[in-house]
Amino acid sequence: MPAPSSRSRRPAGETRARMLDAAVERVQAEGLLLDYANIGMEDLIRAVGVPRSTVFRIWPDRVAFVADLVRALFEADPGFDTGFDGPTLELIHGAIAEGGEAMGRPEARELVLRRAVRLAVAHNIVAVADSVAYRAYRTMSAALSSGDSVPGGDEIRALLVEIEDRYLERMAAMYRVLNDAVGLRMRPGLDARDLAVAVMATIDGVSDHRRIDPVQIDTPRLVSVGRDEPEEWDIAALAVYGVYTTFTEPVD
Repeated sequence: MPAPSSRSRRPAGETRARMLDAAVERVQAEGLLLDYANIGMEDLIRAVGVPRSTVFRIWPDRVAFVADLVRALFEADPGFDTGFDGPTLELIHGAIAEGGEAMGRPEARELVLRRAVRLAVAHNIVAVADSVAYRAYRTMSAALSSGDSVPGGDEIRALLVEIEDRYLERMAAMYRVLNDAVGLRMRPGLDARDLAVAVMATIDGVSDHRRIDPVQIDTPRLVSVGRDEPEEWDIAALAVYGVYTTFTEPVD
């Protein structure tokens, strides 16, 4: 009897990983269509060269596969595990470090907060627009909220809730760090997660408009905030700063 081929001996875990890797690459190149027309199971099986029977034991249908694919898209996103991409985190931590010994003075802490928000948001809104996972999330969440028919809608909605919950908690953790550094606390009745929800909603809204009119959003405004000299602020950064200072108050 001939020995089984390497293809037939391939473990289910390897088959799963290879199928998802190939699908992530395809979505990164083409985007994720709401009817999943570009995620053909048979086509992927042929392209990857894995056993069809194993694939359909793992995922009984395409909807189940897409649910795992959406999760894989977020796990492949460099900003998912931290809530922000690396450069955004560096800008926030850099603004805190730049405050140095002067951070004992309230005016210095206010300056650090403004700098952190002004620089980090201006970068982050561009990073968000370039994120395949974020674009897939926005496309699917918009369709679900509008009532459009999305195959496997209930499963996808539950998955997006799970993904959003993890993302918001990571954002909230970063805001707690920033609040401690600049001497702020959440106003009574609010917590850092509430702030994360409000900031995310602000970025979502501005990002939506940015796709329509990028010049309007990306053109900086020369604005004096607090006691600072006029500086260039993006609309998104000003909006987030307004949310941040409304949701927080000085510790002393």
